[in-house]
Amino acid sequence: MKQLLHRIATAVAAVLFAGSALAQTPAAVPNGTFETWATRSGSEAPQGWIRTDEILLFSPLAPLAPLLVPTGTTTKATVAHGGSFAAQIQNVTKTTPLGSGVLPGVLLLGPRVNPNGNGNIGGGVPYTSRPTRLQFWYKLTGDNALKDSAAVAVGLLKTQGGSTDIVAFDAVLLTPAPNYTLLDIPLTYIKSFAPDTLEMFFTSGLAETITAGTTLTVDDVVLVGTVTATRNPATEAALQIYPNPSTTGEFSLASLGSPALSTAPYTVADVTGRIVVRQAAAAASEARGRLVNLRGQRAGVYLLQLHTPEGPLTRKLVIE
Repeated sequence: MKQLLHRIATAVAAVLFAGSALAQTPAAVPNGTFETWATRSGSEAPQGWIRTDEILLFSPLAPLAPLLVPTGTTTKATVAHGGSFAAQIQNVTKTTPLGSGVLPGVLLLGPRVNPNGNGNIGGGVPYTSRPTRLQFWYKLTGDNALKDSAAVAVGLLKTQGGSTDIVAFDAVLLTPAPNYTLLDIPLTYIKSFAPDTLEMFFTSGLAETITAGTTLTVDDVVLVGTVTATRNPATEAALQIYPNPSTTGEFSLASLGSPALSTAPYTVADVTGRIVVRQAAAAASEARGRLVNLRGQRAGVYLLQLHTPEGPLTRKLVIE
């Protein structure tokens, strides 16, 4: 049962990952202040946000939902950073005929689960702004709060021609904080066009084994700043990466026409935002084939960010 409970949080994480100037204020995050609540599935829920209670219906634990809901994983906190309320997300022990396990708290932005009727966990709201950063205030407490890997993830997406592109994203593992702490997360842009959807989630536990009592309290979630695309498309096209996807974890960067691109300092982050590789600038001679070595990393999606003279250049790397 513990494995099934863990998949609830990791499945939500998978939903989100599949040169700039400041301008006007971007659109607000719906009910990002958590001031509006309504009764749903037998308990109060923040309006416009999906909880573990609803996600359970699209998980392997769906047959047990009547025994698990209300889960108590998301509650209204009256000690808020701003206004009257905040969202409290916590890991809770639940017992069924199959045994006991710890259920992770998950809060997913969106009006309802499975908006496309395709059996997938949905979420997301219409959104066309290009903000530079995600900001929110949080508290994270519990004896094993650090090991439980509470996290936040945000993604801007665009669906066109039957496929969905990630325009920008970021994800961060949260560190314990007994008092309200401001977190400011720069978004990593992959595409230059505007998104049509904003997806975001918070969880009190992504770890394989989590502990009851770990509590994440979130308030005043906002997106700030606006990115305007200024990079030359020819510059974007000058960088070549091969093979991608890679079965070995090794990639080669090349930019014969613009050596400063493939030889620039770079970082590679996993989907949690953790930096797994960091390299200084390379010699110009490596512009014909510079190695990015991710051997030993798990299969999945990684983000390469090159810090070029023209500004950051980001590419998705896939290990199969």
